[in-house]
Amino acid sequence: MKSPSKKNPPRLAIQLLRWWANDADIEDLLGDMEEEYAYHLGRHGKPTAQLNYIRHTFSLILSYSLKRRKQSAAYSNFYFHNTMSMIASYFKIAIRNFSKYKLFTSVNIFGLALGMSICLLALSIAVAIYRSDEHHEHKDRIHQVNTYIWNEEESKTFGSTFPAVADHMKAKYPFIEKTVKIRSGFSPEFNHHGNAISFNGYFAEASFFEVFSFPLLSGDPRTALAEPFSIVLTQSVAETLYKEEDPIGKSLETEQGTYQVTGVMADLKQTHFYFDLLTSHATYEQLVPEANLTNDWSGYRDNYLYLLVQPGTIELSLAEALAQVSATAGEFNPNHTIELESVSLSEVVPRWNLSNAIGIGWDQPSMLFFLSIGLLILLPAVFNYTNLSIARALKRAKEIGIRKVVGADKGQIKAQFIVETVLLAFLALFGAVLIYLPLKEEFLDVVFAAEVLDTSMGPAQVTVFIVFTLLVGLFAGIFPARYFSRLNPIHTMKGKASSGAASVSGIKKGLFVFQFFVSLVFIIGVGAIAKQYSYVLNQNHGFESDNVLTVPFQNIDKQVVINELRGHPDVKAVTTSSSLPGIILPYHVDVTPNALDTMTVSQVFIGEGFIDQMKMKLVWGNSQELDHSTQNIEHVLVNEQFLRSAAVFNHEQDSLSFTTADGTHCRIVGILEDFNFEPLNRMIGPIIFRQSLEQSEFALLTINSPDIRNTLNELDVIWTDIDQESRFEAAFLDDEIEASYHFLKTQIKIFGFLSALAITISCLGLLGMVAYTTENRTKEIAIRKIMGATNKSLYYLLTKDFLKLIMISALIAIPFSYVFYDKLFLYFLLRYGSGLGITEVAVSIAFLLTVGFASIYWQTAKVAHTNPANNLRYE
Repeated sequence: MKSPSKKNPPRLAIQLLRWWANDADIEDLLGDMEEEYAYHLGRHGKPTAQLNYIRHTFSLILSYSLKRRKQSAAYSNFYFHNTMSMIASYFKIAIRNFSKYKLFTSVNIFGLALGMSICLLALSIAVAIYRSDEHHEHKDRIHQVNTYIWNEEESKTFGSTFPAVADHMKAKYPFIEKTVKIRSGFSPEFNHHGNAISFNGYFAEASFFEVFSFPLLSGDPRTALAEPFSIVLTQSVAETLYKEEDPIGKSLETEQGTYQVTGVMADLKQTHFYFDLLTSHATYEQLVPEANLTNDWSGYRDNYLYLLVQPGTIELSLAEALAQVSATAGEFNPNHTIELESVSLSEVVPRWNLSNAIGIGWDQPSMLFFLSIGLLILLPAVFNYTNLSIARALKRAKEIGIRKVVGADKGQIKAQFIVETVLLAFLALFGAVLIYLPLKEEFLDVVFAAEVLDTSMGPAQVTVFIVFTLLVGLFAGIFPARYFSRLNPIHTMKGKASSGAASVSGIKKGLFVFQFFVSLVFIIGVGAIAKQYSYVLNQNHGFESDNVLTVPFQNIDKQVVINELRGHPDVKAVTTSSSLPGIILPYHVDVTPNALDTMTVSQVFIGEGFIDQMKMKLVWGNSQELDHSTQNIEHVLVNEQFLRSAAVFNHEQDSLSFTTADGTHCRIVGILEDFNFEPLNRMIGPIIFRQSLEQSEFALLTINSPDIRNTLNELDVIWTDIDQESRFEAAFLDDEIEASYHFLKTQIKIFGFLSALAITISCLGLLGMVAYTTENRTKEIAIRKIMGATNKSLYYLLTKDFLKLIMISALIAIPFSYVFYDKLFLYFLLRYGSGLGITEVAVSIAFLLTVGFASIYWQTAKVAHTNPANNLRYE
């Protein structure tokens, strides 16, 4: 920021006089004092001129003339108020200015529209989330029970609670009208017309449809979830399974049993729940008979409870009841501090820092982060308007000076510019909506569970959009309005646009640097995430994935399939597994490494030769020992992380033995080197490998074929000969692993779009600034050309300052991007990634410079190639 000119009067004295004058017009007095200051400055020097100026300032403050002006201003406020007719005139003037400065207007409308579009998307999603579950009839009386648990290792609030809480509260507290017990983890695989189809759902108590207002299209809501193995489908699932048929009464076969369809409900909308189907809670009790849910005060995960209280129940009564139940739960968990809390249905989403939440679990930090990204894109567009408005100060200065001379006060000048900016923002809103609508459809396609959100343009959405646009207009216009309202009319009439404020040039440069800083950060983000995506596809995860064909077992004889497929000449080896390597592990089991402590581990069932075929490394033991399990002891393999996790218990028993939750005694016969059996965004956890063909769900075939398509056709024939009712479905393991990193492709898509928005907005601002700069220097450029300046020297003259600012923004963005991406974002996105490298940073900077220079060159080339005689004639 440049220091004020030595020729300017003391700023503090001017501010003191303006403050004392309040609404009184003193511009003529300031002009006279400034002329006298200039006279004394030239004759007697700066100290004398300043001392004389300060003396005159205090003289005016104590003078009767200024007192009269203040009194007149107090009695004539009516004339300075912005009446409706004056506001109407502001709109007329704004429209005239828009038509007069078409490039300025177009750049700002398009830039604001781009910046506002991503904010509209974030706001529409936020509005939809905050309106979740509004449609339930008893929403004001429904409460979710959360559990806060503290021990020496951690303290967390869970959206789930103990199974025993529901029956305990219903029996003890009469103000509890109904309870709804829900358990997640219902993921049946139906055998439908010979095909295996999987869906996700909940085990829900029979009162579910009485408490929540989810409409049933068919079936009785009172009995739909009353009996074991009864099931309710959503409309889309019913259409998938039965198309034109009535599904009520139909049977669905699974390995756990046969379910009977008792209801069809409308697809979910505006709710925090997320499921394809529901089965009765009695089904879970029958599938897990050893679970004594009425007295279970130990397991709190995946078990959810909703309470419907009697009308008129005060929250204090519910809080006191939960405090008593918390004490009961604490008796069963002596090493933990337990507090149960109720959350009204309207506050279930979004929540802060909630673990094990049911359904979608929208959280406030994610929403705030998304809104922040939107504002970060919008700010450069707002800065464009500020920059270009200040750049046009000289052309608007005389207009402001004339209006002040004829009696306009600061408030009216500010109102004029605020009205212009608000009108410009509403014009940009129409463009933003046109961008927002297709953008919303594209974005929601990559957002998990977005189909349950109602982001249609209803009254709530429209109201939020209008308020947001008004705020954008006020924010964008407040600085230009303040700047122009403070212009000295004496200076403006002389063609000098100075408000006595901070250096306009410094402000413009700062805003310009910020714009390209944001653009470069997003561009580097695209490169960093693209590098991670390439890394995960080429990284050796610790097992062989090349030429491995995965074939899901259906209702078919697994041993026969293995024997027949193994006989094909292109199949070099066949094994089986319950889970595909490189994919998230769906199966977990509790194991007890001693007589007291329990830990949860991932579990994989494998077939013969799995370790050798997949080329996994053993640091100890022999995988062949898996074949020697006995009726009393099952031989298993574990990874190194399993031993590290078990070692925390410091037990004195045999460290190679443990017991699973179903009572199976296991002995470790081999230890695998830690590797990423799951995607690289998940931490390596303890895993046990158990040999079982019956529990395996996939056949893994190592293929060596010169004609893959022909080989697959021949394998299809072999499969069909074994079982004609089920289809042969095969996919290469590499493709399955690539699909598991879909979230990275989504991130690339999002960051790419944000980068495109940021760089476009920044280049629009750059284009506007260059256009204005070259327009004001046409006479200088013409004279330089006449004096022999080449086009190359003119390009350098017009571009050097802008390119210098772009390089400054790059110097700021590089360390920021390193800290943000390498130390924060990429760590949480991909725990075992390759980090931010110098290549993507260098490429990003080169891309930014290329785009920036292209924008500058496009505008400067017009001036550089113009006939100088025409420019001088114009001047």
